[in-house]
Amino acid sequence: MNHFVRYFIFCTVLFIFPLSGVSQRLPEGDYHVDRERSIDVLHYRADLRFSFAERRLTGNATLRFVPLSETTAFSLDAIRLEVASVKLVSIDGSAPLNFKTEDSDLLIELGRTYPVDETLTVEIAYSCQPNAGLYFQTDSPRSGQFFIHTYGEGGLHANWLPIYNDVNDKFSTEMVVTLPPPYVAISNGDLEVADHGNGERTYHWSQRRPHSNYLISVYVGEFEKGELPPALGSIPVAYWVPKGRSQEGAFAFRNTTKMVEFFSTRLNYRYPWEKYDQIAVPDYAIGAMEHTSVTGHRSSVLRDASAPLEFGPPDFDHYHSFWTAEGTISHELAHHWFGNTTTCRNLSYIWLNESFASYLQMLWDEESLGEAQLQMDRQAALDHYLTYVKNENVIRPLEYHYFEKPDDIYNEEHTYFKGAIVLHMLRTILGDADFFRGLSLFLHEHEFASVVSTDLKIAFEEATGKNLDWFFDDWVYGAGHPIFKVRYDYLEQQKLVDLSVVQIQPVVEGQDEFTLPVEITITTSKGSRHQIVWVEDHEQHFVFKADEEPLMVSFDGRGALVAELVFEKTIDELIYQSKNDALPGRIWALRQLAGDYPTSAKALPAITDILSGNNYWGVQAEAALQLGTLRTTAAEEEIRTALKSSDYRVRKAAVLALAKFGTATAEATLRDLIEKDPHSDVAATAVVALARANAETDVTFFRKQSKRTAWYDEFTIAVLEAFKIIGQKKLVSDIGPFVGEEHNQQVRISAFEAWKRCAPADPQLHKKLMENVEAAPYGLQKRAIEMLGELYVSDGRSLLDRIANQSGDDNIRVLAKKSLEKIHRLDEAAR
Repeated sequence: MNHFVRYFIFCTVLFIFPLSGVSQRLPEGDYHVDRERSIDVLHYRADLRFSFAERRLTGNATLRFVPLSETTAFSLDAIRLEVASVKLVSIDGSAPLNFKTEDSDLLIELGRTYPVDETLTVEIAYSCQPNAGLYFQTDSPRSGQFFIHTYGEGGLHANWLPIYNDVNDKFSTEMVVTLPPPYVAISNGDLEVADHGNGERTYHWSQRRPHSNYLISVYVGEFEKGELPPALGSIPVAYWVPKGRSQEGAFAFRNTTKMVEFFSTRLNYRYPWEKYDQIAVPDYAIGAMEHTSVTGHRSSVLRDASAPLEFGPPDFDHYHSFWTAEGTISHELAHHWFGNTTTCRNLSYIWLNESFASYLQMLWDEESLGEAQLQMDRQAALDHYLTYVKNENVIRPLEYHYFEKPDDIYNEEHTYFKGAIVLHMLRTILGDADFFRGLSLFLHEHEFASVVSTDLKIAFEEATGKNLDWFFDDWVYGAGHPIFKVRYDYLEQQKLVDLSVVQIQPVVEGQDEFTLPVEITITTSKGSRHQIVWVEDHEQHFVFKADEEPLMVSFDGRGALVAELVFEKTIDELIYQSKNDALPGRIWALRQLAGDYPTSAKALPAITDILSGNNYWGVQAEAALQLGTLRTTAAEEEIRTALKSSDYRVRKAAVLALAKFGTATAEATLRDLIEKDPHSDVAATAVVALARANAETDVTFFRKQSKRTAWYDEFTIAVLEAFKIIGQKKLVSDIGPFVGEEHNQQVRISAFEAWKRCAPADPQLHKKLMENVEAAPYGLQKRAIEMLGELYVSDGRSLLDRIANQSGDDNIRVLAKKSLEKIHRLDEAAR
């Protein structure tokens, strides 16, 4: 996963302008295919001990496997592992085998030729000091203690295990971890504990059903365990949190049992694993990760009822985050069907993992909060995706084989967001019965197997009897999305509506014209009529009966499509649509109303009516935000209506609108909110909004806010963001202390970003960045490497060169190489 929680990017709620005429391209990179393998691993066991101060691991790995062809030797992935011995184990005992390490491979000679399908067992003794895949982090409140966690996506586990390091082999596993007190170990499957009498304990975890190597996990720390009601009467559900945080864990994970039961029922496929644990880890490598039967979360998931809904880090730009804590929890759980039970055969098919988890996350919101919340999630996902395309001019198919590093295909808007709403579109087209029957068939036919996109297509076709070539060609194997330019004429004499639809998206490689059904809603004083039309050509006309001139003609008002819409309307029709259409159509109309008619005397009363009426929170929040588009004195006054809302998200939207005014009264209102609003998310967002409204604001006021306590140090992060906006060199003394490791990862990243803005040439900043490119938390490590390149830090060349050549993480290596290229380019220009 949630991994774009894993890579936090938040939705825009501004109007998305059409892309016609803009050059778009497909991403470039190496072509990726299924990895060839010479053996089929059946079972894997690792016996592990840790030397915490040295950040080292000593292990003994046992593999049971069969050759896939006659063989006298085979290799395993082993990145910087120090291998002491390799033995062939049989019922007669064990015999040493010849081996050698070469680059990132462990080459093992078997001594003779073994036939296909003969079962062999090999035992490998080794040690390592991993720089990727397994991470030691200090336990700041407890001097001398550590947390250990693993993260394996993108081929990272070979940094601490000699293993076949790709996703297209599945096997059962055992993780056997021996630890001194006060540490406990959590991993996949069932647990047996052996007490050795000297304080040490061995935690023996057994995962009986097969899974891919990247789903193996080990977590070590001083954790407290909390138990939730078993799911479906027999599946254990628990959570593990750092010592002293059990109440926050109980609140954060309280709905997990219901989620397990909901997905099992909705998918008609019972949760298949031994148990479900969740762990909160300070400075976890990414947002969260769905290891089989155990999910790791960044500690930002922990909270009480006063915290904002979002997972984190705090979002000071938007009133609604797709990545809520509840959404992230459900996303990672959803992977236990899509990702863990069925697994993409290589990362080119990663959408079969991540798009599904994102959509199931939306399904849980629909179940627990109602259809309107699903529509808000869908809107956020659409905005994420469209903003990415608009900013980067990049489109690609969901199944795509060209990429430079795993993050390029994995942590990207197509994978998480476009794929999710493409699935929602397919659900709308097929109907619930056929859609969920197809998903269930896919899971049953491919359980515990590796899959490709065609497997999903065939499952849907077998379940429904429909030919879905057209859909998969456009939306899975094809790239981009349609941009519809729509207009209509009412022919009063004939009592007809003549609707014109033109596809105006650029015709480029990967994207041409689309075929899809569209719902048209025509509303008159006598009621509404919904009709499906099929759009398949560049330009088409559709004619509908209407006894009188319509009050509204809505194109995809219920939000089924992945598309942009250019539809010029009168202000009266937009006002009507903003109050009467389905939720997606209302949000579109509000954006259009404020964008097209900001000075009209009718616009402000229409928006104010929505704010003061009994409307869904999402519509009210959008209305509040659009007051900032109007930016009139009267609009600023009406923001006070939104600031009285009982829903903090509406108040937050009003704060975001206030930031656009820059008036003395807006500043006064923001100051008052910072000091008095009862919700930390509103007050912290107001801190950032105040800096945006007036970057000359006295910094003394901001300094005071940095000392306030809130969920995930939200005020500290807000003040650092404000300092970044202000950008004054004198603020470095305020910023510098927050880059220390006693602070959470997001505080440190925010501090470095602010420091970079205020004093980019500061040698002390460059020194601190270089100190954080190796042992820092993963997100900070990546950002520090990027900053060294962005700042052209010549002193970092040797360090970056070493990382580019020695890191066991492809993402880190590529980032280091790109930063080196920037530095070299500037050095050459200076000669």
